[in-house]
Amino acid sequence: MAGSYQNNSDYFVSVRHPRQWHNIKDFIMPSSPEVQHLYLEVGADPWELLDFVCRNIAYRRDEGEFWQFPKETIVSRQGDCEDTSILLTSLLRNLSDAYTVLGSYKGLGHAWVNKGDGTILETTYTQARVVPDPEDYCPYFLFNEESALELWPEALEQVFAMGKNEDTKFSLMATALGKGSSNPGISNPGDYRYVSLPEACICESCGYELRNPGTHCRAIRCPVCGGVMWRKKLDRRVASY
Repeated sequence: MAGSYQNNSDYFVSVRHPRQWHNIKDFIMPSSPEVQHLYLEVGADPWELLDFVCRNIAYRRDEGEFWQFPKETIVSRQGDCEDTSILLTSLLRNLSDAYTVLGSYKGLGHAWVNKGDGTILETTYTQARVVPDPEDYCPYFLFNEESALELWPEALEQVFAMGKNEDTKFSLMATALGKGSSNPGISNPGDYRYVSLPEACICESCGYELRNPGTHCRAIRCPVCGGVMWRKKLDRRVASY
């Protein structure tokens, strides 16, 4: 079970293994080699970075509470709302004052990213898009690698005690987006996060490009060198920002 305690201005959380404590700021890692590699590949554009995370990291429902470090999310290409928010914040900290936010969405436990100017970036969508209902996001706790802010006493503990129902949460998000429940435009637990199959995959090791693979890039390996395949970044901006 997740827990937390405060020591002066630092907050420590047990969100991986029992009796293992981490400073919450240590989860944000903008300078890690894996984050830097991805940042340089995608580019210094907040919406492109959000779109990459949305399209390339599959949703994984936690059994209990287990937070991943950015490298783990990049390598596994899966994670829940905390994991994808931590990854996106780590990327954005190379260009903005972004924070990971822990709080509630319509009363259910959730995590998202504050771009640094108050803009909510939702990493559980299948593509980058403007959040249509920002008033339904209630922040409790914000953090990055430099600072952590609890908005009222015991707010962090309240987040961990909050109920989670991912199916209900995604259904509410789908309704807010105006999508039918059969194709809500957001991730369903265990599903790939792509709206459609990729047009091309590219090998991160040798650069080999595979056109029209007929499946998701993370499901195949490079036929030339056996390397990991990524969805090829399109040379156009996301239309929904």
